[in-house]
Amino acid sequence: MPHDLNGDIMDAIGREALTGIQQLERELIVRDFVALLNDRAHAELHPFLTEDVVYRPSASKSVWGRSAVTRMIADLHASFDQWTTDLESVAVCGDTVLTEQRLRLRLPGTSTVEVMGFASFRLAGAQISAWNQIHA
Repeated sequence: MPHDLNGDIMDAIGREALTGIQQLERELIVRDFVALLNDRAHAELHPFLTEDVVYRPSASKSVWGRSAVTRMIADLHASFDQWTTDLESVAVCGDTVLTEQRLRLRLPGTSTVEVMGFASFRLAGAQISAWNQIHA
């Protein structure tokens, strides 16, 4: 049976294109999620999170479950006059999206403070199943 080199090349190109599309989709999911965070659209965050999502905002704290995570985010937003996240850079590796972030935070009666941070978002399909946050 003759070997079809052109078919092999087309299959490889197709696999690479599919991988690129999947990576872009994962990046866009995280970008949309962060945009909703910035808009304080807590109810709209639910479809982005798995039911059993784990959020680690620090080395000593973990929050388990979609409702608990969105409740904690709402509580944080209520504490700050400003809390926005700008994505400085984004990288996708498999099912994980890594971000370098600039957070702008302001407590009532204070000036805005900028904090650099990193986050990783592990996706299960089109939803975030784990979110780890590191602040520099």
